[in-house]
Amino acid sequence: MSVILALTQAHETIWALGPEGLFIVADGALTAQPQPDAQPTCCYHDGERLFVGGATHGLAYTTPDGGWQASWLDGVTAPVVCLAADPEHQHSGVLLAGTAGGGVLRSINHGRHWSVCNFGLFDFEVLSLAWAPVQPAGMWPPVQVAFAGALGGVYRSPNGGRGWKQVAVTPAPVLTLAVAPDFHVGGAVLAGTEGGGLWRSDDGGYTFAPVAGAPEVVNALLALPGGGWLLSDAERIWRSADATAWTPLDLPPALTFLATERGVLAGGMDGVFWVG
Repeated sequence: MSVILALTQAHETIWALGPEGLFIVADGALTAQPQPDAQPTCCYHDGERLFVGGATHGLAYTTPDGGWQASWLDGVTAPVVCLAADPEHQHSGVLLAGTAGGGVLRSINHGRHWSVCNFGLFDFEVLSLAWAPVQPAGMWPPVQVAFAGALGGVYRSPNGGRGWKQVAVTPAPVLTLAVAPDFHVGGAVLAGTEGGGLWRSDDGGYTFAPVAGAPEVVNALLALPGGGWLLSDAERIWRSADATAWTPLDLPPALTFLATERGVLAGGMDGVFWVG
């Protein structure tokens, strides 16, 4: 089976991506699809086009005729390793991309062109990205909160990725981030590291602290739409109602999660499987 690093869904189709390439997921089986990168690392579908990031093209997207087009990346040649869409992406056209050495790229035209947005960023190895939900109408001040995980910590952006401030210094690279659905009320954000444990914020991502008793290696995180959290370390998946006490599940480890109407799909070292 194939190693799966990223999952994305468009309409009824689920896409999976890993070092061996791009796949369509159907009935638990992976069907290989053509894609342009020699070393693919991430994917995202915005409902109209599929994006694949990695090397050698940095970032490419599908065209209406079934081909692929390389995005313009503002002179950045570092591989794109993570992607995250503005919750209002269909209207705003805003996407963020994290690169292995070039920092953060930002697009305002649905991924065709990208500009470097590294103001306030001290670490250009950006391994994970996450957006907060849309701010409820009437809240003040107006914000578009996004988070970036890097080699040395967590960065927060209040303006949709235009500028960043480091809000946590971690002892290991931040591999994954998850933001609670009720972020604008409870303020919960989780950051998982490669050997430095799980870190948590309860104040909207302004400060973070380590979570006692959580796994030291956190490869994947998911804030469940109905409440609760999933976490995967190198050995198994864990579930928690409050992101404090974690219960192990009898499931293999995951490298990525995708919440769907059917349930949570996980991708790991041996393809994909359902968490429930």
